[in-house]
Amino acid sequence: MDLREPVSWAPGMWVLADVRPAAWVETALARTARSGTVAAMVPPVVPAYARVLPPTYGPEEAETRHRWPEIAAHTGVALTAGTRFDDLVAGSDRWGRPSDGGLDAQGTAVLAGVLAGFTGTPEEAYFCLWEGFGLEETQAWQDRPMRVRTPDRAYHLLTGPVSAAPVLPTPVEWWCASLWWPADRAWLVATEIDGYLTYVGGSRAAVDAVLAAPEIDAVAVAPSSPLDPSYG
Repeated sequence: MDLREPVSWAPGMWVLADVRPAAWVETALARTARSGTVAAMVPPVVPAYARVLPPTYGPEEAETRHRWPEIAAHTGVALTAGTRFDDLVAGSDRWGRPSDGGLDAQGTAVLAGVLAGFTGTPEEAYFCLWEGFGLEETQAWQDRPMRVRTPDRAYHLLTGPVSAAPVLPTPVEWWCASLWWPADRAWLVATEIDGYLTYVGGSRAAVDAVLAAPEIDAVAVAPSSPLDPSYG
């Protein structure tokens, strides 16, 4: 078995036989994965954290997406570390819902573009893709014994440049990598498979850049901030 094989449907990505680059994530999340806080998704090993607020979507593909600040302006709900989606929309279905499974390709590209400037290894990053998606694209990997394992999930480990992050949700709509980080571990992005939650942990400068990016809606959080139980 080759140590790395190119992923034909994800240009720039390689699937790895050696999952040791993810050992630090496995060890860190083993301590916090069931805490019900941000630390359950991003290990408390970096100085700063942000919660990314993905746009909502309706049942039709062409239906207008809505950004959280737009919704908040209508409902009068402040966007804070603890704002829950159900509280934001106050029971209304007018706004649709964020997508389950992660950021879409556009959102992932914007986030990757911001974070690429805050790592010394932008050409070498790692991406954990959940084995349980049941995707036709990953069926060939089912007999590979190598997995990144956290208390509740197992993942295939891929590698590629930070700029390749959007290629995962491009052929596999909405399903981005659940965990991804550069080789120097300068930051980490985590997305909940069964919900819309995405968090970023990294240096203060990296997180400030995410918070300031006009194409990203995000709020600052702490490792102890509770996760949004609205759905997922």
